[in-house]
Amino acid sequence: MRRTGLIVGVLFIIATAFLFLGEVFYKPFLDAPDVLTIAAQNKPVIVLGLMIELICILAMPLIGAFIYPILRRLSTGLALSYFFFRSLEAIILTNVALTNKFALLSLSEAQLAGADPSLADGALMLIRAQNVWADTAGMLYNIIFALGAICLYGTLFYARLIPRWISLFGLIAIAVLLVVVGAAIFVPLPSWGPLLIVPIGVQEMVMALWFIFRGFDFRAITHLHPHNTETPA
Repeated sequence: MRRTGLIVGVLFIIATAFLFLGEVFYKPFLDAPDVLTIAAQNKPVIVLGLMIELICILAMPLIGAFIYPILRRLSTGLALSYFFFRSLEAIILTNVALTNKFALLSLSEAQLAGADPSLADGALMLIRAQNVWADTAGMLYNIIFALGAICLYGTLFYARLIPRWISLFGLIAIAVLLVVVGAAIFVPLPSWGPLLIVPIGVQEMVMALWFIFRGFDFRAITHLHPHNTETPA
């Protein structure tokens, strides 16, 4: 029981903290207007940041896998749904967002080697257009993330596996995230708009620490399902 909580909590911290840590290294270069000029010159730093982000991405489906036996005791469908959405997150980020960031680095190297700048500029526009939807701040990615989070927080809230205020905080933060994402589809967000995603980041860190130090309260499952006495490690 405590071991499962420890593993899931650590994976949540990796999946959240490593995302922001990786951005510290690569974002100043890959988001710069002159990315095709400066990226190749800063390749080691960019690659380091992207490898940190890869660790974050790999942690996402692992969260779904390790928490699956716990959620399955309440609802196999919700347990599978959560694992599916977390895996889909990793697939999108790997196949689109992370690959596109490495592609920007390759484009910069090609331009440095003498490639036609007009062709590189066209590829740059395409990559950035894809990332609007499928990067970590992208609309498609965040919708998938939110659907998975609803499965998790809804189950945790119903079963009282952790204090309900933590689960409720998560549901409210996800609702705010969906409002932000929905609004961004139709109108440009103000400069402070991205700050509205901070609550879900804070909530996940609080929940992760609870998992690590307190674990899951399986007495609630026993109360809801008196014939289910299985306790995960």
